[in-house]
Amino acid sequence: MDAAAATRVGNRYGLRTRIAGGGMGEVWRAHDEVLDRPVAVKMLHAGLSDDPDFLERFRTEARNAAKLSHANIAQVHDYGEDDGSAYLVMELVEGDPLSSIIRARAPLSPADTVALLVQAATALDAAHVKGIVHRDVKPANIVVTPDGTAKLTDFGIARALGSAGMTRAGEVLGTPQYLPPEAALGHEVGPFSDVYSLAVVAFEMLTGAWPFRADTAVGLAMAHIQQPVPPLPAGVPQPVSEVVHRGLAKEPEQRYASAKDFAAALQQALAAIPPAALDEDITEVSTVVIRCTEPEPDPSEPVPVPVPGAGASDDTVHPDALSGATVLAPGQNSALPGTVVEVHATVGAGVGEPVDPMAFEVDGNGQALAESSFVFFNNPVSASGAVTLRDNGIRIDLTELPDDCRAVNVALSDDHPLGEQQLAVKVQIGDAALELDTTVLTEEKAVVLLRVYRRDGLWKMRNVMAGWVDGIEPLVRAFGIEIED
Repeated sequence: MDAAAATRVGNRYGLRTRIAGGGMGEVWRAHDEVLDRPVAVKMLHAGLSDDPDFLERFRTEARNAAKLSHANIAQVHDYGEDDGSAYLVMELVEGDPLSSIIRARAPLSPADTVALLVQAATALDAAHVKGIVHRDVKPANIVVTPDGTAKLTDFGIARALGSAGMTRAGEVLGTPQYLPPEAALGHEVGPFSDVYSLAVVAFEMLTGAWPFRADTAVGLAMAHIQQPVPPLPAGVPQPVSEVVHRGLAKEPEQRYASAKDFAAALQQALAAIPPAALDEDITEVSTVVIRCTEPEPDPSEPVPVPVPGAGASDDTVHPDALSGATVLAPGQNSALPGTVVEVHATVGAGVGEPVDPMAFEVDGNGQALAESSFVFFNNPVSASGAVTLRDNGIRIDLTELPDDCRAVNVALSDDHPLGEQQLAVKVQIGDAALELDTTVLTEEKAVVLLRVYRRDGLWKMRNVMAGWVDGIEPLVRAFGIEIED
């Protein structure tokens, strides 16, 4: 049975909207008609149900996850096989994946980072005590609810300790960016492997970038095995930095003995930081900032032009210092050489009405200042007059923004996946022109394109590309605004 075509499985679960997809299946928002409650249903990909190895792996996921009951783990409710397709019914966690939070807000403060990591580590420890290793710890598998609760999800490749492996010869399971060295080498994995992956998540939360980059999965695996861990930026407090680096040790015995120990070390590190520095914004010292007042570069010296999607995500470029087209990769920043920012979004393969641009004037917590600070087709000008809706875009006058506005987030929505529409986003700041790399978008129907923000009097812009598959409603709610039916 094709999950995309199915509307009901197990004679009780009505499929509503697709939440996400992975190597083994798709996750759907669904409704349990018997208990009258929302649930998440993971459907094994069509065709894989005929593969005995994949089907047994999926059954094992259900058995493993059903053993776990913890406040920071998404609960499994049911498992079944229906008309040639297997499905897993789970608790529906309302919130945002940590991957979206990182794209939208990184670098996170040490306090926010530790608060979420401790919850994830506690969840992993509960799984390890039951003899289950997750083996795919990454931000996309950690969902953060509106009240700040972190829930670990998707034990899709988890394995019970001591059980026979189900991987094929030469097969390595996991996500390359978070792959422990021992897994890359094909050695036995254990709780220490999940600690390593969570430490990679910590590095990403504190910097907005992975510790290692490569053009291929094999290159990434070799980087985890061979390359030294880069230092965290100076803005990260030393106690926290030391804990993260120990978690990233190449040899398992040099890491923390358990996820519980990792969580305890993080809490101790946070306690050692002066209270005034706990929520300090580390963006300024976590990126290479080129101020507008700096002298122009020597024209005789060649200046490299960033390649879309390449380079460290914490790089900052200055548009005036570059020749030719300047493209910002997701996570990359640019200093702003002017006070008026104009954003234009177009599609080359539209499938309906033009996309809807919108913007939010937000406070230091990333929440909209007021409903009137949300600019969209029904409210074309913010109350301050600084943000206005234009044809296919948004105009921001930085000089008119209210004092309590810390940033302006520019977003886009459509009834169809934006990744299928050849989306092009251009930004004009005075005489300087930038383009945003949008190639990371796939099936998202709403996305925060960029964030214009200020730190210590300096205005900057960040390519965010944080998307929501379910469209405009969850995006708007993320900024503290409810849409009335």
